[in-house]
Amino acid sequence: MITLENDYLIVKIKEEGAELVSIVDKKTDYEFLWQADEKYWARHAPVLFPIVGKLKDDTYQYDDKEYHMTQHGFARDLPFHVQNVTSNSASLYLKNTDETHEKYPFEFSL
Repeated sequence: MITLENDYLIVKIKEEGAELVSIVDKKTDYEFLWQADEKYWARHAPVLFPIVGKLKDDTYQYDDKEYHMTQHGFARDLPFHVQNVTSNSASLYLKNTDETHEKYPFEFSL
């Protein structure tokens, strides 16, 4: 978990999915993000890539080949590489792999 902090906010980011999981106002202790109550929805603020939404039968075709991808793509479920963290910023990175090419046959960096 990456924690960033300045005079006003404390921000927490999971490396899996590069997902923001908390943004707290230090003065009021107010939490701005949904806190993932599994009874309703177990995520906070997922990164949706390479699609937003759901494909019919979780399937699409490209260049006469069929690919399968679940709702909202795969980035939210993969570990991102931490490039740089300072007290008030973070850079995370996800790049195409053999695993992602099975679902998405394109080169990418996110």
